[in-house]
Amino acid sequence: MIFFAAPLRTPEREVKAISTFRRASFVDLAVSAQGYGDEPAFDHRARMTRTTVIKPHHGKEFLEILAAYTRTHGAVRHVRIFSHAYPRGVIMTNMSGFYHSPGTGDTALAAYVPELAEAVTRGEIAFARNCTIQLFGCNLTSEGFPLKLSAAAGGMVIAPTAGIYPEIAGGRETGVFIAVTRWQKFVNGTLAVPNLGRRWRAW
Repeated sequence: MIFFAAPLRTPEREVKAISTFRRASFVDLAVSAQGYGDEPAFDHRARMTRTTVIKPHHGKEFLEILAAYTRTHGAVRHVRIFSHAYPRGVIMTNMSGFYHSPGTGDTALAAYVPELAEAVTRGEIAFARNCTIQLFGCNLTSEGFPLKLSAAAGGMVIAPTAGIYPEIAGGRETGVFIAVTRWQKFVNGTLAVPNLGRRWRAW
């Protein structure tokens, strides 16, 4: 009986195999919005998700980062955004955030949901099927920001209708955010669940 030795599996072959496997993959992101205060709190919350943390200072940079991760990972699967916010959208550096539409005083660094939609159409930004975007900022629903965002991303967006605050136990944040009124779910441009209750977990 003759035994043939198995081919030697070199480190180079291991790396090549892993790289090939990861080429068609996805990434989960946690956004710590920069430029308008409370960055240490947003940084901490983003890290607690145990996902990839990004720290955009303005809307244009946010879209550029999404495009970069699309190129390296294939698609964005989940996004959690920790920020100050108001009905127009996510606040970053003053008047340079990510909004549903242009407003008076916006800088050239602001970006808008229609720009995201165009980038998705061109294939520059890709979201995974059934992607989720969770918005941990206040007062986001009254002008339709999460509704429009869910349509642009082709997925689900979770957002509060008014103010939110973190639950504290033992002197630490538990990962649950409590809405003054309620959380809502938007899917593909529709209001899918008007009332998710007052509690929503970020991590």
